[in-house]
Amino acid sequence: MKASLMYRGSRFFYRKVLLPLLSFKLGGVEHIPPTGGLILASNHQSFLDPIVLGCGSPRVPTHFMARASLFESRILNFYFRNTHTFGVKRGGADRQAWKYFENLVSSGEQVTFFPEGTRSDDGKLQAGNPGSGMLIHRCPGAHVVPCRIRGTWRVLNKSKGVRGFHPISLGFGPPLDLSDLWAQKGSREVYAAITDRIMAAIAAIPPVDARDDDA
Repeated sequence: MKASLMYRGSRFFYRKVLLPLLSFKLGGVEHIPPTGGLILASNHQSFLDPIVLGCGSPRVPTHFMARASLFESRILNFYFRNTHTFGVKRGGADRQAWKYFENLVSSGEQVTFFPEGTRSDDGKLQAGNPGSGMLIHRCPGAHVVPCRIRGTWRVLNKSKGVRGFHPISLGFGPPLDLSDLWAQKGSREVYAAITDRIMAAIAAIPPVDARDDDA
């Protein structure tokens, strides 16, 4: 899929203006496969994270999931719909959003994914949501690349809002081999195992920069 004009313009601005102000560091880009359905499975610290992932991955575009309530704003609705972002309802199974996610991946697109399900207040990794494993189980054969973001919670915090400039980084890990779990019938145990494997891979990604001080 070709990236929209607004997506390309936003990515150019973020890469040339915003991220340099935050001394952005990037590592592990060699782990991003150039083709094929790709899921970027990342920890989640801030609303800045989709920007970081979209700018850090060499593949364009990246599709994003955002909670459906954000689309109630007419401005955000317009911006999201023109930057490859789709809504997902919280508090239950949004089968329409899940199906859209699956279709994107099966058609060879790149999609970001936050298995924790919510932002971290202090930068520490949280437990993965077992429901995340269910969604990944529905995408057999996809490239699943773990990602570790550090520092964004110190810039734009879930509880405290804007806190100021701080160095941030993004590291990509090797794609995960989930073939043994994809081969099994879906169950709570299988979904939990997928989630645990993804979170362990995220935790194993080393700091990109010596200034990285998040847990």
